[in-house]
Amino acid sequence: MERIKYLASSTIESLRTSIAANARRYREGDFTDLMKDGEWSVELQQTADLSPLSELDPSGKPEAEAENSMRVWAALGNLSPSLAYEEGIWVRLTHVECLEFSRQRWLSASSTDETLTRDVRLHFFADTLNRRRDDNAISRLWWNAYMAHGISPGDPRSALKLILSRADMRANLIERSLTGTRKAIVRGILRIASASPKVTNSERNFRRFMVTLNKLGGGQIFEAMSDQELDAFLSDCVEKAEIGEPSLQLDDA
Repeated sequence: MERIKYLASSTIESLRTSIAANARRYREGDFTDLMKDGEWSVELQQTADLSPLSELDPSGKPEAEAENSMRVWAALGNLSPSLAYEEGIWVRLTHVECLEFSRQRWLSASSTDETLTRDVRLHFFADTLNRRRDDNAISRLWWNAYMAHGISPGDPRSALKLILSRADMRANLIERSLTGTRKAIVRGILRIASASPKVTNSERNFRRFMVTLNKLGGGQIFEAMSDQELDAFLSDCVEKAEIGEPSLQLDDA
């Protein structure tokens, strides 16, 4: 176990304004020499075993993303959500301990300097709350696992596999705050997706289901429903989405 380290704000800003100058480091090098200056290793009181981070899979496959999320959680699951909003933790990891993973996962060897700068800014930093949750190479994995443990504490891995099976699933269940903060409806959506695979077997089907849910769910207090009542409501949404009633049809129906 070791103390969790983070970068000071001044060091983050220095890196953020020097992405183009550090292009070679991002493509193939590292930041070891820069770590001699500046505050690269400010320590939190919390300790962690970061060894699971050495096993991160950069392939980007849904199953890899699920396992990566579990590995980040194994290393950093003791972080509170308030600490997980600290940019310095994630910028330290993407530039030091997880540099190779972040590079392989999010940077292309053939990218132009302009594209590299854009991708580094998006995936190696985390200057807004949404970017910490959705874009940073490591913090997005932590938030995946955090949500999965909240939704399905008994089986977070299965929840992750469903949430990450499609990009639009994650967008609807984690990135959209109204849905993501209502754990009852998220749990119900995961149950209906498991019971009726047709809901998620195509982007079009899932979009139709979510449009129907949003239309029929207005004013519903899902938290007051039993699981049986909620499942019945969601099953009805599935049927209505498939029937394609005129008022519920999408433009591409």
